[in-house]
Amino acid sequence: MKPIIILGIIAVASIALGAGSLTNVINLTVQDFGVGEETIETPVNSADVKFVIQATIGNNGFFKNYISDCKISSPEQIDAGSRIFCKLTDANSEVIAEGNKLLTTFLPPNVLTVIPIDDPNIINTQVQNVHDVLVVIQGPKI
Repeated sequence: MKPIIILGIIAVASIALGAGSLTNVINLTVQDFGVGEETIETPVNSADVKFVIQATIGNNGFFKNYISDCKISSPEQIDAGSRIFCKLTDANSEVIAEGNKLLTTFLPPNVLTVIPIDDPNIINTQVQNVHDVLVVIQGPKI
């Protein structure tokens, strides 16, 4: 079984999200790790992340933007059996909402897959509450 093999932390500026647009500067950290003397290979070296932002009407009658889905692609193929996680975190780095998807077939290069954020509490996913996004790709079980 391959453990978690890639971690990506994407800084998302709440102000930019609140304005309805994202900055084009996204920092992605790919983390390799090993067990004993061996290094576990990452299945991809980079990934692109996009967000689906929807609006709801708040108690005061104003629209509130929230993140309903992450869209993830990679210039490299992601194998069938991999699980992709998209975790939204607050300013304290606490996960406030997340979603994941098990790939039943391989994901071709540069093809987007949608990861629904599975949180019935839209307040957690409102853009002003999201500080960072953590993307984790777990390789298939061997």
